[in-house]
Amino acid sequence: MIAQIPMNLFRLIVLLLLQVLLFSNMRFSIFVNPYVFPLFVLLLPFETPRWLLLFIGLGAGLLLDFFLGSWGMHGAACLFIGYARPFLINIITPKGTEFEVSPNLFAQGITWFSIYTTVTMLIYLTFYFVVEAGTFYNLFWLLLKIIGSTAVSVIFILILLYFFSARKKRKYA
Repeated sequence: MIAQIPMNLFRLIVLLLLQVLLFSNMRFSIFVNPYVFPLFVLLLPFETPRWLLLFIGLGAGLLLDFFLGSWGMHGAACLFIGYARPFLINIITPKGTEFEVSPNLFAQGITWFSIYTTVTMLIYLTFYFVVEAGTFYNLFWLLLKIIGSTAVSVIFILILLYFFSARKKRKYA
């Protein structure tokens, strides 16, 4: 796990720059905002301790908040997916499956990774947009924003991973 620290720091910087400079300025409508930064928390090694996931998630989210001026909303959402990540991995992973050190689109397969990314982004964006709205007054618009942003974010994340992931053969159990 210590050998992956430089790669994860590089990934943090690249995703932070992509989110701040590109994706935060890309609006398809008032309901669709792409978010790729949570991919940093998704790609942390499987054996990362839960306390470290929480610490890294909060720190990474607060770093994004600093650049976007969102006052802790991304920090809270990243903290929440850092907390939910081990439970989610246990739920969607078949019993007895051996995975590599960290999640990989090609090693785990497109189906597993799509489910993992979609559910995690749905959790992240639901938490983020509910905190941002502060109310359930316009529930229909809130749901539209969550679903639209989740769909577009997952598409961008899968495209990024397809082009920038190491192509490793999937091992079948």
